Amino acid sequence: MAYVLLSCQVLLAVVFLVSATGKLRPSGVRALRRTLRELGLPARLVPFTAGAVITAEAAAGLLVLPTPTAPYGLVLAALVLAALTAGVARVVVGRRAVSCACFGPSVRPLRGVHLVRNGALLLAAGCGLALLPAAGPAHAEVLAVAVAVGSVAALVLIGLDDIAELFFPSTIRRRV
Repeated sequence: MAYVLLSCQVLLAVVFLVSATGKLRPSGVRALRRTLRELGLPARLVPFTAGAVITAEAAAGLLVLPTPTAPYGLVLAALVLAALTAGVARVVVGRRAVSCACFGPSVRPLRGVHLVRNGALLLAAGCGLALLPAAGPAHAEVLAVAVAVGSVAALVLIGLDDIAELFFPSTIRRRV
């Protein structure tokens, strides 16, 4: 079970750190603030909330790694994902056109594929939390495979919006 746990931890760490890094660039901060305004957040709360989102994602990405902080990181990851998923669900159900700033600036709106991605990430966080007590010793060779599996899964989930666009093009395009 240590292998599955490590794959989940690597998956979450890569996704959260790529997401936070994409939002740290000036264009990423602008995109995140625009998304928060489009979600209806009061203008006075937008700068604080943008900073909180970036900080929470970066913290989750670092804390979730296989260290003594992993339980806190997995809980933080689950909480951040639950909040983000609730926001995406509100947009999708309300059929609103809100820009996706998940990994920085984007021309695509939030849609169902974002719920799928967040659901997969929530599942990884839940699996990680469930497996923490059972994680035992592991062989280095298999740990390397677990890291590779988590990394590849992260890349697929990061690119899921682009993959979905190939098969289900979004009809709304937003300016970056």
